[in-house]
Amino acid sequence: SVNTGSAPDGNTIPIPKPRMEQALDAASCIGCGACVAACKNASAMLFVGAKVSHLALLPQGQPERRMRVRKMVEQMDAEGFGSCTNQYECEAVCPKEISVQFIGMLNREYTLALLQGKPYESKRAGAAG
Repeated sequence: SVNTGSAPDGNTIPIPKPRMEQALDAASCIGCGACVAACKNASAMLFVGAKVSHLALLPQGQPERRMRVRKMVEQMDAEGFGSCTNQYECEAVCPKEISVQFIGMLNREYTLALLQGKPYESKRAGAAG
């Protein structure tokens, strides 16, 4: 028999410094809600974007990456939060200075998750298995 090893530990995978710094910036969100309160649409996209981006940037967050973003955006919509209209008031009042770049990352992750589809859905409706 051949020793094939095991899956690499997510905590031992090297991460490039700029990517790690970006993940740590996103992780610094304290969930205080100042961004939502300052937004005229009560958008939670900066908060959700920071959480989604933090985990999407790290190897440990990869296994549930697509499902996580879909569920977080669906919950944000279900709670009645508004959409981002690019006023950037959220960034201006954030005590941790979270950048609006994470809203763009949220949009990208969500679009990719929708294009990929849910793991339990068939790629084509009515396709024979």
